[in-house]
Parts: sequence; structure tokens; C-alpha cells
Amino acid sequence: METWRRWSAQTVAWLREGIQRSRALCGGSRPLSGDAAGGARRGLARLAGLFGLRGWRAGVAVTTSALALVLVVGMSLGMWRGARRMPGGNPPKVIGFYQNGWSAIYRSSFPSVRQHYTTLNTVLAFWYSIDGSGQIHAHQPSPGVTQWIESHQMHMGVLINNIAGSSGNNAGMLTDPAARAAAVKNIVTLVRQKHYQEVNIDFELLHPSARQGLVTFMQDLRTALPKGVVLSESVFPRLGVPSQLNGAYDYPALAKVVDYLVVMLYDKHSNGGPAGPVSPYSWVVENMNWLLHTARIPADKLVIAAGVYGYDWQVGSTTATEMPLTEIQAKIKTLGVTPRMDASSENPYFYYTDSSGNRHVVWYQNQVTVQQRLQLAEKLGLRGMAIWALGEETPAVWSVIEQTWTAKKGA
Repeated sequence: METWRRWSAQTVAWLREGIQRSRALCGGSRPLSGDAAGGARRGLARLAGLFGLRGWRAGVAVTTSALALVLVVGMSLGMWRGARRMPGGNPPKVIGFYQNGWSAIYRSSFPSVRQHYTTLNTVLAFWYSIDGSGQIHAHQPSPGVTQWIESHQMHMGVLINNIAGSSGNNAGMLTDPAARAAAVKNIVTLVRQKHYQEVNIDFELLHPSARQGLVTFMQDLRTALPKGVVLSESVFPRLGVPSQLNGAYDYPALAKVVDYLVVMLYDKHSNGGPAGPVSPYSWVVENMNWLLHTARIPADKLVIAAGVYGYDWQVGSTTATEMPLTEIQAKIKTLGVTPRMDASSENPYFYYTDSSGNRHVVWYQNQVTVQQRLQLAEKLGLRGMAIWALGEETPAVWSVIEQTWTAKKGA
């Protein structure tokens, strides 16, 4: 490789010298005079002579071939802007969480996938849940969507979350050995039947007593999954979050088992609590530094999850309505309000008064917060970034992704 670097550098130097001489002969941008043209032909002939060839036309061929080779080598060595690579040479992941569409507001993710498949690496579809007894519940999985994604060379996986089911215990599949074994078996059977390339485990609101059971479950699942199937896990952040949300996560132990962790860095403020920024940037940085330096998790095992949604609170209330970014942008346009950027959290917000005279505040995440997280992921050398959820974002979100990273397909 070093030999190629030296060769390409020398070739670039020759070409630069030739360009400078040509400019001098041309007197800037003016056409070549007869003497200058003759000089240029003699220079090209001398270049051809270095390769054992004769004639100025051969020199032109050598120059053209050298330039083409320099372009190829330069692109492979990162001399031109292309897919930015993380430590170890892996392309950055751009993951999109997929939903079927819950309402007229929360639309299907499929149009977004079709429009932006050249930027996405991985699609993780929220199509399944597993209950406390280890049984799988399907939420309208679409074989047609799976086929389309795979035919466009994207990595196709599924998100599996946890529900209580008839057992009444949303952690039963972790704490009961028989239920745990059934859960692992059923997930593996599903993957084999549907040929999914990845499983993302998104178990939430677990009691801290399920901590060791979750590690054991992930270890058993890792062992049982077919070779080559990626195993990832979505987790709440460690700092600034109540223990009822993150008490069951043994971050270092889980990181050793999975291919990567998706850190859900949103909902610092949400429904059920006072109004405030959904994803304060300082909170995001603090949590990523804890994972990297305190938990000592390798950077290439961490993915930042960025939200493209927000919450609408009536001022003084702890009840909030979740809204996708598309709906928030439509509301901004309809109301004619001007959002502000909070200096402390670096999150956008705006106030408005509804038809009943009630004052509201909306805090949300947009292309600015997405770009912050992209840049942080690049700075820290993380594996990549995930978006919750496809179909909720605006075109501006994709613009900043494409400007910040040129994603390259691959798992």
C-alpha cells in the first residue's frame, strides 16, 4: 500500500508540474501558440520515453492512463469525499427503524425506505413482540417489504420488544429458565423461516431484578442464532434516567455479547413529566462519554439513536402528545410561529395558543439535532447512527445525513 501511495504521489507531482508548464506555455488561459504547442508535444514525447514509448501521442496516452489510475487510487485511499469510515475500516451505519403506520399521522415507513435506500445501510422493522412466557406475537410483518429491501442490497432485520402477555410479567422470558429457553427457540425459528439478517432486542421497562436474566438471555440467543446473523440491542442511556428505565442493563456485559448497542438518547422529557427538551445535547455527550470511558465499551459497538419527533404540552401540564417531525413542521407552518433554539439544551421549541385560549409549548428534534449526533458519532468513532423512526422525518433530515456522511451499503 505504501508503494502505491508513493507512486500516486510522484505521478501527481509530475502531472502538477506538467500543468504548470502548460500554463506557462499558454500564458494563462490563452490558446497555445505554435512554439508553445511544439514545446508541449516535445514534453509529452519525453514523458513517453520514460516508459520506453515513442511520440507525443504516446505521451498523451500515458498521461491519461496515469490520471485515471490516480483517481482510482485516490478514491480508494480516501483522497476524495466518499463513504467515511470508522476505525477498523468499517463504513458508518445509517440505521432506520421501520413501522407499518399507526395512524394518519404516523404513516408507514416504506415510502421513506424507497426514497432513501441509497443512504440507508440497515432497516430494522418493528414487526414482533415476545411475551413473558416466551411466545412471539406478530404485528403484520410484510414479506413484500422484506423482499424489496433485500433486492436493493440493504441489510434487513427485525426489532423485537417485550410485552407482558398472559403471564402478566414483561420480564418473564428473562427470569424464568423455561420461558427464556422458549423465547430463544422461537426467535431462532422465526429468523430461520424468514431469513432475517439481524435481530434487535428492545426490552424496556424491565425491573432491575431482571438484570442477570437479560445478560443470560442475550448470551443464549447469541449462541443459538444462525452464523452471520447480527444481534443488536436497544438500551436506555445510563445517566439522567430513572432506574426503572435502565436498572436492568448491565452495559459492559451486554456489549460483550452483541454486535452493537443502540443507545436511545431521547425522551429526557416526555409524556408524564414536565415540559422540556427531548434530547439535550450535553446529556447525549455525557452518556456517550460514560459508555466509552467508564463502561469501557469499544466505540465500534455503539450507535447513537436520534429521534425525529417531539412532544406538545399545555403549559403547566405533565400530559404531552407525541408528534412526528412532519406533523410538527406542518403545525409550525399553519400557525406561522417561529421556533427558537434553546441555548442550554440545543433543542428547538416554540409556543402557541390553541383555539380555546390555552398556551402550549412544543419541544422536538429536527435536522439540527440529527446533525449534532452525526457529528458526535463521527468525532467519537462510533459505529453509526439510528433514526426513530422512518417516515417521521422531513427532507431536511436526509439532507444533513447526506452532507455529513455519504453512507455505504453494508452491515
